[in-house]
Amino acid sequence: MPCKVCLHPKRSQIEKQIADRALTQSKAATIVGCHNTTVSRHMRLCVAPHVAELARKEAREIQSTDVIHQLVQANQTIQHILENALSEGKDRVALKALEVELRQIELMAKLTGQLNKAPQVNFSLSPEYGQVMQVLMRVLEPYPEVREATSKALLEAAAVTKEGGNDRNGKQQQYL
Repeated sequence: MPCKVCLHPKRSQIEKQIADRALTQSKAATIVGCHNTTVSRHMRLCVAPHVAELARKEAREIQSTDVIHQLVQANQTIQHILENALSEGKDRVALKALEVELRQIELMAKLTGQLNKAPQVNFSLSPEYGQVMQVLMRVLEPYPEVREATSKALLEAAAVTKEGGNDRNGKQQQYL
């Protein structure tokens, strides 16, 4: 439940004035109509965690931006080295520059979430998956509506994945 200061219509103005030292907690308590300790508790329990979270968020954003900015600068340097190496016929230097540039592109893609190196498991290709599907369809045989709905849902789910719902030859599997 929010405290009395949190519920006050001029809460944000009061908090700002306290932070700017334009208003004491005692005067704020008078304005709100509460005890000094209520304002003190509000500043400690309601305001401080919010300010700390904002500071952490800003620090993360600055750090992320700084890393990306540094990568962009490094990439510009590598581009310059690559161009010079190519114009001077220094193929080995050009290849090294390309190698470094590719690593930087990969790192940038990871940092920006454009590259996911997590292993992808396609369990629908395993023989056990096929066996489970056959057993499931056999068990649901006495319930044709449920069987059809289950089969349809499984096929739709498989279609969402790149290779899901396909057999080893790339043909769409059906369990009906």
